Amino acid sequence: MNRLLPLTVVSLLAGVGLGAALGYYDARPWTFHASADGRPAPRDEAPQEPDATGGAVAEVDEPIFNFDKMERGTEMRHEFEIRNPGDKPLTVTFVSHTCKCTKVELAGDEVEPGAVVKVAPGKSAIVALEWQAKVPAGPFRHGGTFTTSDPRNSRLELIVEGDVVESTTLMPAQLLFDPIAVGETGSQELLVMAYVEPEVIIESYEFDDPEIAERMDVTIEPVDVDVDELPEPKPSAAVRVRATYSPAGVIGRFMTVLHLKTNLKKAPELVVPVFGSVRGDVSIFGDGWIEQQGLLRFPPVTSSTGKTVKLAVNVRGEQSSSTELYIASVDPPELQATLGKPKRLGDRLTTYPLEVTIPKGTRAMVRAGEDHGGEGEIVIGAKNSDAPELRMRVHFTVMP
Repeated sequence: MNRLLPLTVVSLLAGVGLGAALGYYDARPWTFHASADGRPAPRDEAPQEPDATGGAVAEVDEPIFNFDKMERGTEMRHEFEIRNPGDKPLTVTFVSHTCKCTKVELAGDEVEPGAVVKVAPGKSAIVALEWQAKVPAGPFRHGGTFTTSDPRNSRLELIVEGDVVESTTLMPAQLLFDPIAVGETGSQELLVMAYVEPEVIIESYEFDDPEIAERMDVTIEPVDVDVDELPEPKPSAAVRVRATYSPAGVIGRFMTVLHLKTNLKKAPELVVPVFGSVRGDVSIFGDGWIEQQGLLRFPPVTSSTGKTVKLAVNVRGEQSSSTELYIASVDPPELQATLGKPKRLGDRLTTYPLEVTIPKGTRAMVRAGEDHGGEGEIVIGAKNSDAPELRMRVHFTVMP
């Protein structure tokens, strides 16, 4: 019993000492500082914020612009200011836009994806978006994507949004021509109807494509809303716009935009898409060719392999033996087109082999339609023919 008592005392003293040491370790005074309410708080609670003004800095006050309402078929524009309050030059690169209906300007120049602007320290750059309300009435949201050299704000989305409304109506909203024979003309018309203002006047008009403008004749005449059959509800005023297209020997699809400047306060400029096609004695056959659209659609292509599509171009009719085809132009230059030797298949039929190639090593690019980089185009010329041109639209995507 006497021998156990000292052992017990020693154990108790060791336990007290160990507990004090652990308590001192857990409550190390150098790891705390006083908080606002007087209680200790760990010093590593609030990490140090990075310097917001060091290096290149991209600042935009309002990356989303709400235009409230705009007339269907009209255009609007808004400018965004990108500031650089940093101490190094800022690089801004235009990456993409959500729709071809939205144009992008950098420092006053209209640009395509890949364009770059430099913003000096303490300076700013203006990015302008200009858009067309080609869509039906309803919500509208489009814009552009940009990258910057500011690691804290490396991606900018500049957006315009609002509602497309109709107090002025286009009926139909576009001019769609039925297929036109190469030696004939085609006509289409539309009504410009106002439901608020008492009179509609077309002050001037203009086509985006000057070549199509030369082949298009436009007449404008007033409409008596009390006499002419018009859709309900009847407008307060209207005019009829009639467009007549003369192919002038050019075969293939055509498209452009007709701009109508008016006296209407809420719709000073109306935008009308124009589409059509011309058929003749020259036609194309082969994989990927869509006759109804005048379009050659490539399958996906990789830069490391390239791709060649083989087609046939047929010339029919009395002039088939004397007609001579050639490649007049190719766009973009990365695309290649080659016509082989003609082969007579009869008194009224001659065929040419046509190879369209995306060469191995072509850079990554997209030409897949209006909203996807635009289109490629091949123009085939024809000597000694009533149809001197055949236009081919080309859609393709080259992947890395």
